[in-house]
Amino acid sequence: MKIGLYGYEGAGATTLFNALTGQEVATGFGSGKKKTHIGTVKVPDKRIDRLSALYQPKKTIFAELVFSDFPAAGKDAGRGKALSNVAEAKAVDILALVIGSFHGEWMSEEPNPALETENLLTELVLSDLDQVERFMERQKKLKSSTQDPFIQRAMEKALPHLSDGKSLRTLEFTEEEMQHIRGFSFLSIKPSIVAINVDEDDYGKPIPPEVLSVTSAHGVEPFLLSAKVEEEISRLSSEDQAMFLDDLGVDEPVSGRFIRAAYDLANLMSFFTVGPDEVRSWTIRKNTKAKQAAGTIHSDLEKGFIRAEVFSYDDIIEVEGNEAQLKKLGKLRLEGKEYEVKDGDIVHIRFNI
Repeated sequence: MKIGLYGYEGAGATTLFNALTGQEVATGFGSGKKKTHIGTVKVPDKRIDRLSALYQPKKTIFAELVFSDFPAAGKDAGRGKALSNVAEAKAVDILALVIGSFHGEWMSEEPNPALETENLLTELVLSDLDQVERFMERQKKLKSSTQDPFIQRAMEKALPHLSDGKSLRTLEFTEEEMQHIRGFSFLSIKPSIVAINVDEDDYGKPIPPEVLSVTSAHGVEPFLLSAKVEEEISRLSSEDQAMFLDDLGVDEPVSGRFIRAAYDLANLMSFFTVGPDEVRSWTIRKNTKAKQAAGTIHSDLEKGFIRAEVFSYDDIIEVEGNEAQLKKLGKLRLEGKEYEVKDGDIVHIRFNI
């Protein structure tokens, strides 16, 4: 999964990127950031640690996320231009919009996170509106017989919605329409997190209701953090991290909390494969059938799928990794292609090519 971080200059997107990835990209005004920075991180999962301790494999492989830190937007970027020229933005699965809600020596005015959130989300709406308007203009020059009815209908629905300043996340499309407009990579339809970057003193406080009103109207998820504090925590040893986090009243660094929020937003979950060679985590969407989950491992497994041997993480932990005992207890099951894989399932695919 790919997550893109984006915000206005000085909002703290690069500081958050450093906290999430462990990199040390220069931050602040005058840092000269003109390109997208990329960082890959392992998805923390204590279940993988426990399974590795049981199976003692040659390799342990965690699921991975790719974070992209896009060049910051100037607040005078112009109508819908803030992110429209960043080609990589269209390829991410989730947008994380970083909102500055902290005080700094260089700041000339009091932070207004609700207004900044509204402005940034509106930039995405305007970018999509520009794309729809250009499409409709091109359609006028085509014969009706060459027009795709699904795309045409979707665009006719989208135009007034976007013109009213509303995100496409809040507009209902049919499944066929969604399939046909996917190639447009609209920004205001992407699952999005609004990361509200606050002062350390505001860490753990409720999100202001005026911000919640904006995020609700645009169909995005709010997430409160202090990027500066999180970056400092990421530089500490494990022991010092634990003490620092305890003082803040949280259980884990931002990476774990943020990734979990992203998984929930994208409707994702994990299943595992285990054995003496490898213990590995695989990421799929919730409600994925066993045959499609097999394809996540390898396309041959999906093509030649016969059955899936399945047992749960909790059950294998209970018998301390003894699969023979699990089978005696009737907790190792054979499932067909229509079985919906559950979060924490351990799966072995039977196949034939």
